[in-house]
Amino acid sequence: MYNERDLEEFSNARNLMKMLKNYTDFNEHTLDVTFHKGESFSRMEAHRYCYLVKEGYFKVNNTSEQGDHFLMLMEAGHILFFPLYYSVIFNDLVATALSEAQCLRIESEFLKKVIALEDPHNNLMLRYLTQVSRKFYSAIALITLSSKQRVIYTLIELVDTFGRHTKAHEIELPSFVNYETIAEFSRCSRSYTISVLTTLRKQNIISSKKSGWMVLNENLLRKEDHGQKNEYK
Repeated sequence: MYNERDLEEFSNARNLMKMLKNYTDFNEHTLDVTFHKGESFSRMEAHRYCYLVKEGYFKVNNTSEQGDHFLMLMEAGHILFFPLYYSVIFNDLVATALSEAQCLRIESEFLKKVIALEDPHNNLMLRYLTQVSRKFYSAIALITLSSKQRVIYTLIELVDTFGRHTKAHEIELPSFVNYETIAEFSRCSRSYTISVLTTLRKQNIISSKKSGWMVLNENLLRKEDHGQKNEYK
């Protein structure tokens, strides 16, 4: 068993950067890159690289013949396309910047070498798997819910993951939050998502202004979620 705090302390982005910079060929195998809002790249296109997110947000979708489906959000401190396996897999994954984002592009073979020498207990890999498994658990939980539940669940996930408290029960959401992104993340139509969010706005639970989205009453939002779950038991 692993202590999550110890795992986080050893394998956070700051310590990863220290490990990488210990090697004199660091600059030969890494590059600071900027992704503009809406810019995308696929796992197949980037198979030689992984990306340490330094600033900004990304969504990761599965794009295949069956359609384009949202999977997870990635923020600063996370690694996009971590080289978990030696062979190239999950080629259908596409990462898209939701805001201007700063990343460190790392050659996968260089990262593998550093991990093999500096992280014999695979703490970095375990932390990555923990992060991804939580996101996949959330995605699986989402598809078991009704349409209204999915919209509310998505809002609460955004609050818990990215929310910034400005007052006791008021929470500021990231700039990428809007009707379109909530509809995509909750796997609902835009029109239905707007109807649910309009009701929440009329109840003074959320505010959806051009200047930014806010949750005005976190307790009421969570009660709304609890009530929906009881309704469908």
